[in-house]
Amino acid sequence: MEHRRLQILFALIALFAFGVIVWYFLFSKPESAPTLQTPTSAFSLRDLPARFAFIFQGDEPGTNTETEITPASAIPFNRIWGAPATGNVFVSRPILREVTSTSTVGTTTISTTKTVRATTTVLMFVDRVTGYVYGHVVESGTTYQISNTTIPGVFDAYIWAGGDRIVMRSLGADRKTIVSILASIPNVQEGRDPEPLIDTTYLPQNISSTAVSKNLSTVSYVVPGSNGSTIYSLSLRGTARVADSPFSEWTLSYGGEQLYATSHASAYVEGATVALPSFSSVVGGKTGLLSTPSSNGPMLNSMWSQSGLATFGVSVGKIASFTTKTLASKCVGTVSPYFVCGIPQSIPESVEGLPDDWYQGRFMFDDTLSIVNAQNGETYTLYSFPETYGQIDVTHLTASAGSDLISFIRRQDGSLFLLNTNLFADESE
Repeated sequence: MEHRRLQILFALIALFAFGVIVWYFLFSKPESAPTLQTPTSAFSLRDLPARFAFIFQGDEPGTNTETEITPASAIPFNRIWGAPATGNVFVSRPILREVTSTSTVGTTTISTTKTVRATTTVLMFVDRVTGYVYGHVVESGTTYQISNTTIPGVFDAYIWAGGDRIVMRSLGADRKTIVSILASIPNVQEGRDPEPLIDTTYLPQNISSTAVSKNLSTVSYVVPGSNGSTIYSLSLRGTARVADSPFSEWTLSYGGEQLYATSHASAYVEGATVALPSFSSVVGGKTGLLSTPSSNGPMLNSMWSQSGLATFGVSVGKIASFTTKTLASKCVGTVSPYFVCGIPQSIPESVEGLPDDWYQGRFMFDDTLSIVNAQNGETYTLYSFPETYGQIDVTHLTASAGSDLISFIRRQDGSLFLLNTNLFADESE
């Protein structure tokens, strides 16, 4: 009897094993694992050539559960808009996309198509001549018009609320008053007709400086008055009064969600940068001071000294002087403590004081893009521009959330450019 029970047990085990084998080869749908040719993330910054690896000392940038679309263009550097532009900022846009997948059941290949919710990166900007809002889809390399409300003579714009709201500044009819318009941007996707701006209202006149927080949730601005200035912050919850100051000439900037104010820069006047709303000093007593903060690290600064232009970093009260020379306003913070900067290949001997001479248009720089470590000033060339574009004086830099996409305005003519570091060839191969 015992022998018969063992025979039955072995028979059941053999039958189970046979069923598993049949299921595995005929009915299972194995998933393909990521390989070097198919990385897990199409925008993975660690897939860049080895010479850029120093940028990423921390964790990978956060990912979401949605599908992210891979750029289709194979050219890393492009002029996106040939006319004067402003307000350039990267936003993530949800789209619906059809995805086709295949699976094998036995000897039969089955193809299925389903609609999935995906995200794509869009570079939004404003044409300064018309005031129209445009979007450049990084994936397809196409540019399309979003709004058709004409606002002529826009000299700067600030897109916020994830790309749904905008502040535009222009001269009033008297050519003396600065008019600031607040509006909602219509939700127009690629391939659709442009629509008018929505809920257009006016902010106080003569706003002198504006800045947008890193996550695009808040826009802050300075309203000068007879007794100084008042600084306000505007979010989807409403307007809040941040601080009052006896000084009227403040330039606002954001380091992440921390708001800073720097006194109007001049080579002949000592300036200071303070954190708001407390006005606690970050750096001060520097002539020609310009400051660009990072989200959670050191601040990159420039000044005009007796020996000329000087660039330095400030971190936890410590100052690090750089051999690299550039204006801090030609930089944008990326992964701490790194900045991407337009670095002048040379500074004209005729310069008498910066940034005054640059602001007044007495000369234009000829830049390359470099990565600067704000803790020690180490500088690495990121990209040298093709000669076909002539000299490029970089200004108004912006970086995508992953710092792999860089946009900027060419000061010579106001045109808009895009650099996609994901498409760099690995010269080490």
